[in-house]
Amino acid sequence: MRSTLHDLANVLAGVRGIIDLNPPGQPINQRDRDRLEAVIEEGISTLNRCRHLTLETLPEDHPEPGPIWREQLLKELQPIGILFRCRFDLSFEGTPEWDQWPGALLRGYARAVTRQALPYAKTDVMNIHGSAGPKGWQIQWTPAPTLPDTLTPGPADKSLDICSRWAIRAGSALGASLSCVNGSLLARIPRNADRP
Repeated sequence: MRSTLHDLANVLAGVRGIIDLNPPGQPINQRDRDRLEAVIEEGISTLNRCRHLTLETLPEDHPEPGPIWREQLLKELQPIGILFRCRFDLSFEGTPEWDQWPGALLRGYARAVTRQALPYAKTDVMNIHGSAGPKGWQIQWTPAPTLPDTLTPGPADKSLDICSRWAIRAGSALGASLSCVNGSLLARIPRNADRP
């Protein structure tokens, strides 16, 4: 509850900041309108994550063709890109037969990890490289000089925001392992009987 209230207070502060910086009586310019929409979209994401965490549920998950999965991920990353002034370059390596990805759950995990990694990356372009094979999937974020402490499980009272709590919860459900390797974050997600 504390994390939710804190994150939603940040959303409202972001909205207030954009409004306060706008000249009185003037329409909001396109740049600030984009930022406002991004802040609101992140607030909606926070509420959705909080609902799943509170109810101990996960989003419905269906396999998706790789190109569709990546296109949707890029779309979902746009608000974060606006807020951090960063663009994303998505790429894939592997054969088409393995280019089927766990849908909403893995996308939500990838989005949450990206959000946690960006403050450390300090870059205007984040490369997100996916690969798939018979053993599972890998996602690599570059640059990512460190594994954020917010992405490592800890005591129940560890101070985490909703996004990092969601990354840990979704990652656990996926069986994902996350490590920092040569200036990149690397997530490995194994295939299992329930996930072809």
